Amino acid sequence: MRPSPLKLLVPSLLLTVSAAAAQTTAPSPAPAASASGGMGWLWIILLLAAVGAAVWYFGFRNKSSGTSSVGVDRDRVAGSAQQVKGTVKDAAGSVLGDAKLQAEGKLDKVEGKAQNTAGGIKDTLRGQ
Repeated sequence: MRPSPLKLLVPSLLLTVSAAAAQTTAPSPAPAASASGGMGWLWIILLLAAVGAAVWYFGFRNKSSGTSSVGVDRDRVAGSAQQVKGTVKDAAGSVLGDAKLQAEGKLDKVEGKAQNTAGGIKDTLRGQ
């Protein structure tokens, strides 16, 4: 299962915010330096807004449909990726002489073909 972009983004966002907070909480030596302190928080807010927009755009937009933006079923894309992974494993197994890796590669290729075929059937039924 593929981790969601949100799960990958939250730890890095927390590190960024904590590092920025640690830098902005240092005591200022002069009153002139405190005038620019508000600008640091503005950048953090803008960064959080941009990250939130990116997470929404890439993570939650068009989740209800089972097709990608070009109209191809996600099963076809995943099946093709599985076939490529199987081809690489099969080739690596034959080069290294590893029969187990070669068998896994052949199994991945068959699974990918089946998933790709299922996606093609869905596309045909949908009329695309």
